[in-house]
Amino acid sequence: MKKITLGLTGQALGEIKTFDKIVDLAKEKYGITHFELWPVNVPGEGLGYCDRDISQIVKIKEEKKVAIDCVTQEAAFVEAAVKDENWYRQIMKGTIDAAVAVGAKVVNHYCYFINLDEKPDFDKLDRYWAEPLDYAKKRGITLVLENEAHDITQSPEGMKTIVEHMNSEYFKTNFDATNYYQAGYEGFPYAYEVLKEYIVHVHIKNGCFYHPEFGHEKQCRGGKMTGMFAGNDIYYPYASDGAVNIDGLLRRLEKDGYTGFCTMEPHTTPEKCLDFYREETAYLRERGIKE
Repeated sequence: MKKITLGLTGQALGEIKTFDKIVDLAKEKYGITHFELWPVNVPGEGLGYCDRDISQIVKIKEEKKVAIDCVTQEAAFVEAAVKDENWYRQIMKGTIDAAVAVGAKVVNHYCYFINLDEKPDFDKLDRYWAEPLDYAKKRGITLVLENEAHDITQSPEGMKTIVEHMNSEYFKTNFDATNYYQAGYEGFPYAYEVLKEYIVHVHIKNGCFYHPEFGHEKQCRGGKMTGMFAGNDIYYPYASDGAVNIDGLLRRLEKDGYTGFCTMEPHTTPEKCLDFYREETAYLRERGIKE
């Protein structure tokens, strides 16, 4: 039976290392050969992948014999891109093209400026996502919406409502239990139970309240928490050490037959990333996530 695959995001080191160097580090030190690609990893400039040379990534992938399982698009966090609906749709379609080029089956994207309210604006969501979704379907790519703590996706119910509205096997969710925790929800088991049938990709990290008096380091301090935890900042410890039940999540994923990818997503400085990779790779290997 196929097992869960361990992946590594290209975002964390993308500002200081080229993608080939990230691949070399991951393979040689941690035995990781699966990756989540970000625009910062691709030579070129501008939002998304349209003006970047994806052929260079294809070359690296083939020469180093690695896999790219997910291609991420963060344009929803750029207000200028969201204000121009046509530009946003083109960015999304360019991301889908990039996924096809590198052999990924999943495009991870966000909501943020598209729908910051607590209630979904389905007409607006359709304007941004219906055309890219149709394009993704034709190209065999699944769009996975990642939950964040500061927009409509902050609640598992909000995410479920959106996925069910889009009503397509090519529109699912990327599950981040710690992002639900940041929004004041029980990331596991509750959020998982609500969304388990729609999960296609998983991000692994952990969180707790930021308490510098207990030795919490500034480089692992995250943003504001929302919901019942509003007024606190989130802190990102190693995956094994936070308030989110990552052990339980991993057991349930395996029990429920999840055969997708679990991408390590440390939120810290590039210099601190290597500590996270060392600790979290060992932790996840111990829990049966190999490749």
